[in-house]
Amino acid sequence: MLKVDVFVLKSRPYDQVAFTRARLENLAEGESARQYQMASPEDVILNKLDWYLQGGCVSERQWNDVLGILKIQQSSLDLEYIQSWAQTLGLQDLLLRALQDAGRI
Repeated sequence: MLKVDVFVLKSRPYDQVAFTRARLENLAEGESARQYQMASPEDVILNKLDWYLQGGCVSERQWNDVLGILKIQQSSLDLEYIQSWAQTLGLQDLLLRALQDAGRI
C-alpha cells in the first residue's frame, strides 16, 4: 500500500513556480511502472515548513520530515532556491533553525 498526498494548485506565485519544478518519478520498478509528478525536495521542504508554521510550530512529523530531507538530500539541494522562497514566504527563521538542527550550518 502506498500513501500519497494530492494538492490543488494554488494561485500564489510560489505555488506556480513549484508546480513547474515537479519531476516525473517512478513509484515502482519494472516495465509496467507508471510515472507520477512529484514535488522537488526543495519544494517539499518549503511546504512542510509552511505547514509547520501554520500549525503553530508543534508538528514533530513536519519538522522531522524537513530535517530528514535536509540530511539525506544535502548535497543535491538547491539551497539558494530554498532560501530565496523562504524569505518571500516568511519562513527564513524556521529554515535557519532547520539547517542548524540538521547540521547543515
